[in-house]
Amino acid sequence: MTQMKVGDRVCIRGLAHSDCYGLIGRILEVRQSALFGPEIQRCKVDFNGRVRRLLNLHLMVRSQQGDSTTSAA
Repeated sequence: MTQMKVGDRVCIRGLAHSDCYGLIGRILEVRQSALFGPEIQRCKVDFNGRVRRLLNLHLMVRSQQGDSTTSAA
């Protein structure tokens, strides 16, 4: 499982009911979860002014260079 760190750009995965679904946010704070074990982190994420607290299970790290892809041809 990917360990998150402060400053990572992330988006939500698996929580379609979230009001921030589809938005890209930045991690403000990371803490270990006391309830779910050592692999799971509680992350405080800022989605353009909407601050949410989510588990790293529900986050996907986005590329730091942007979302553009390059062709090998």
